[in-house]
Amino acid sequence: MKITKHIEKLAKEQFKFESKKYHWMQTEDDYVPDNAKRLNEVKEALIKGRFYIRVDKVSSSGMSRTVSMAYIKDNKLHHITDEFTLKLAGCDKNGRVSGCGMDMMFHCQYTLFQNLHSSYKQAHYQKRMARYNDL
Repeated sequence: MKITKHIEKLAKEQFKFESKKYHWMQTEDDYVPDNAKRLNEVKEALIKGRFYIRVDKVSSSGMSRTVSMAYIKDNKLHHITDEFTLKLAGCDKNGRVSGCGMDMMFHCQYTLFQNLHSSYKQAHYQKRMARYNDL
């Protein structure tokens, strides 16, 4: 799948986000292409039905969940642990998502899907997602 301008823009935002936290990151030339490639892999996994989410923990009040996300690339499971991608999915840095009364795993997947697609066009979640059509 081709890396779009929107993915490149998100990769630059991720570099800015992480360079505030890690002062040793100097030039974006080394990090932006890797970030764009990884975000594109996540987007491709979402579309092709190779993206997985699980609930690790539910808070005692039931108002938040801690989730883990992963995708399959080249028959290997890649866990999503970076704070920026979790933020794109609507989670905090620990993978915690707030909410109850709905499927919060679907919420994370849908939010990540919408954020990885360009904001000026409709992404058509129902038409693009492989698993959604099988229900």
